[in-house]
Amino acid sequence: MLGLTVDWQEMSRNEAATNFPYTAIAFLVGSGTSILAGYLGMRIAVYTNTRTTYMCCEDIGKGFLVAFRGGQVLGFILVGLALLVLEILLLIFRAAWYDGAIKEISDDVTEAVKV
Repeated sequence: MLGLTVDWQEMSRNEAATNFPYTAIAFLVGSGTSILAGYLGMRIAVYTNTRTTYMCCEDIGKGFLVAFRGGQVLGFILVGLALLVLEILLLIFRAAWYDGAIKEISDDVTEAVKV
């Protein structure tokens, strides 16, 4: 479905595709990351909410601190996860496509200089 909607122009050219599998792969990895982020977020939120409820029974200030710190942890984990997955994806794409493209360009330039 992604190939038909997103990369149709890329697939219909007579030249070799340059972007085709990467868009679909990035979308699927992003979907998986979103699922993982939702799962981790719910786990942290439930744990933090139970601790916050318990601490609010003792003191509202302590409950607020627990809730605030739980929100910080949740935010940092989700942003860190997103940046980690994005960096890994970029490294893989660069190794698979970009380095090969540079090699092809340098080979073309070398052949042009020889002529």
